[in-house]
Amino acid sequence: MSPHRRISLKVIAAPVPGRPVVHAPPVLKASDHTIDYACGKCGAVLLHADDGQVHNLVIHCVECGSYNLTNG
Repeated sequence: MSPHRRISLKVIAAPVPGRPVVHAPPVLKASDHTIDYACGKCGAVLLHADDGQVHNLVIHCVECGSYNLTNG
């Protein structure tokens, strides 16, 4: 189990066509993390990042198919 703080991301409807989307897991790593950002629907960890580091990124969870938004 991870010793890091865990935050659930906001689940959104499918993004508009043409908006960049990344897919995870595997977990995206923005830095040596202090926070595990998890899918707002299924709880899979999608991103390791510092607080406020990643903004307005749409992450498609390949575990459950939902779309998640960082600091939206």
